[in-house]
Amino acid sequence: MPNPEDFKLITAGRLIDARGGPPIQHGAVLLQGTEIIAVGPATEVAAPEGAPVEEFDYPGMTVMPGMIDCHTHHNGIGDGRSGDDLATLPDEVLTLQSARNARASLFSGVTSIRENGPKNLTMFRLRDAVNQGLAIGPRMVLCGRPVAIVGGHMGYFGGEVTGPVEVRALTRQLIKEGADYIKITATGGSTRTSFPLRPSFDVEELRAATDEAKKFGKLTATHCLSSEGITNSLDAGVDMIIHCTYRDADGSDNFRQDIAERIGEQGAFVNPTIHVARSSVWAIKRSAETQGNLTRDQQAAMDIGLRNLEQRLEDCRRMIDMGLKVITGSDSSWGDYKLGNTVYETELLVQAGYTPMQGVLSVTVEAAKALGIDAIVGTLEPGKEADIIVIDGDPSTDIDALWNVRDVFRAGNRIERGSAESLQSVRQQPA
Repeated sequence: MPNPEDFKLITAGRLIDARGGPPIQHGAVLLQGTEIIAVGPATEVAAPEGAPVEEFDYPGMTVMPGMIDCHTHHNGIGDGRSGDDLATLPDEVLTLQSARNARASLFSGVTSIRENGPKNLTMFRLRDAVNQGLAIGPRMVLCGRPVAIVGGHMGYFGGEVTGPVEVRALTRQLIKEGADYIKITATGGSTRTSFPLRPSFDVEELRAATDEAKKFGKLTATHCLSSEGITNSLDAGVDMIIHCTYRDADGSDNFRQDIAERIGEQGAFVNPTIHVARSSVWAIKRSAETQGNLTRDQQAAMDIGLRNLEQRLEDCRRMIDMGLKVITGSDSSWGDYKLGNTVYETELLVQAGYTPMQGVLSVTVEAAKALGIDAIVGTLEPGKEADIIVIDGDPSTDIDALWNVRDVFRAGNRIERGSAESLQSVRQQPA
């Protein structure tokens, strides 16, 4: 049986260390246990003389940091059902579904995730199981239940509160339970009893959550489907704006340059979640292929989805042009978007204006910074955890290459991922 402290040497046709420079041709990474020891040209990286070393060579391929998805819903099934319906399932079922999603995500090359709202303690229990070796999954940054108003978006997961005192109390309770950050729904959403274009919490309530989180060194993120929700979040000093939809109370799209500038000035990260809208359009098209034609309601839903997708891409392009910190966060498995398909979100960020290399950085180092884990993962450099993937192709010039994951190393261990057929079956195909 190999010693866990033995060395591993990974060599490849190119190496992306995600530190901002171009790929290193014929690069190498030296690991010892769970840690990266050395990174650089293959001619300069080697294990100590005489030390046992396991070698992995990938000619013509790319070695890079594992991908980081800043927005996941591991409780989700990705079959189009609403969160309201998902929440009716027992916690035990949702925990098992989360374990299944965690495997799919890790096998796809996502080695770290930030969960954006499960039911009750389900994801805390899954993380316990992964840490104890009872299950397999990515490194997890968890929030526990989202903080919501009564009847508000995702309140069905167990975190409904009213007023700053209750907000502060729930924030403390979540931190006690093991939350790494606090997720707040600043507007309504797809929840049936919520109002997507209206703010939920007022600024005083939002500030109670952000102040309490900062007291304990925790980051915060808010779900925002309207401009007023974004403004309230900025007033409260939130660290990340999720969705970041510039929409007025009457439902009209209205990109607000002044709000976007505030986001940049305050240094908040933006998680635009674009593909979740496209996945719904794809689902409708697949239904049409099966039934032969679209119903009037399906056609209306597809028209709305396509308009929304186009608007989201345009808003994202403007934010990228302004230099805002836009990162990859998939929002899967929510709606029709299944986990294991994070790359679709990164592809759309490239379509919105990022270069392929910027897309790579959005799902590695910049994502790590957004989650506050950049001291541990996100780049290939000595002293960091050995969360590494090998890509057949060059994602620095073709972002689609991120689909071609040959191998995944999590904390220095090469993951057995099963057959190519089973891995390919996880990818959702366009209609």
